[in-house]
Amino acid sequence: MTTLITGAGLVGSLAAARLIAERDERPVLYDVGFTMQNLAERVDLDKVTLVRGDVTDVPDLIRAIQTHRVDRIIHSAGMLTWMVRERPYTGVRVNLIGTLAVFEAARLTGVQRVVFCSSNTVHLGTKGGGSTEPEGADFALHTVSEYPPSVYASMKLAGEWLGHCYRNEYGVDVVSVRFAGVFGPWHGTPSGGPSQLLQQVIECAYYGRPCRLSAGDLDRAATSYVYAADAAQGTVRGVHAAEPTTRVYNIAMAELHTLREIVDMTERLADRKLQIEETPAASLSGYGSTAHPPPDLHPAGAELGYQVEYPMEEAIRDYLGWLQRTAPR
Repeated sequence: MTTLITGAGLVGSLAAARLIAERDERPVLYDVGFTMQNLAERVDLDKVTLVRGDVTDVPDLIRAIQTHRVDRIIHSAGMLTWMVRERPYTGVRVNLIGTLAVFEAARLTGVQRVVFCSSNTVHLGTKGGGSTEPEGADFALHTVSEYPPSVYASMKLAGEWLGHCYRNEYGVDVVSVRFAGVFGPWHGTPSGGPSQLLQQVIECAYYGRPCRLSAGDLDRAATSYVYAADAAQGTVRGVHAAEPTTRVYNIAMAELHTLREIVDMTERLADRKLQIEETPAASLSGYGSTAHPPPDLHPAGAELGYQVEYPMEEAIRDYLGWLQRTAPR
């Protein structure tokens, strides 16, 4: 059994590590460019196969699938919100046509299952309804007055819909995992907005540097996050789930958090007061202004076996521990 993982970023690299540790697999990481320092920290490079390739190239994907006898795919490759905002045409080509290419390559080669990494930003254009009950993945959407709040989010919802169509019309077994705001330790600047935002908070607290945060992020309503290790956990569980009947699953922490709550928690765990400088810069979070209830995690738990291993406090503690191990002396 071999799993191909498109994208070797925060989630893809940790998913590879989990497949090695839990399944004794040799996963294939497929990416247009690898950040070797980050990758080497997360996986034993002797236990993974690296393939450089373009996710929009169907023949190249098929070649990788056939060469390495791939029977399952985790599709995590893509451009993030701010990248798509700056380069929308390229963002649509990579995120939507790339997803289509993965599904088509799976169809043509008979791959057993594809797990598509989606985002909870798909529902942030809805009005939220004012409910405090956990929000399921199958939310109501008015197709004219409500829609995903960005090109990135629109492509994620379109990818989920393509997955339904490829399953119903062509028999490709597609499961979508819908991540909350993913964050986790990373050398350099991570690509996701929530990762950049919490990197600012946690690393500024650790190093004692001033922390520049936008007023919009500081005053935003409580939102949903997931630590990268748990995002990888949910993804791997989606690959191997026996009967995933719901098909689209929320992968998140169980509670919502405001940025000010996260700042307070980080200050306590780092034992250092943050020097916050409020700026007029645009929000990094990628979330809309409408408050939403926490995501319903029951289907992911019941059908995938997903459990939150890193609630926010434990996630921040783990991140600070990583900094202690890897920070320059």
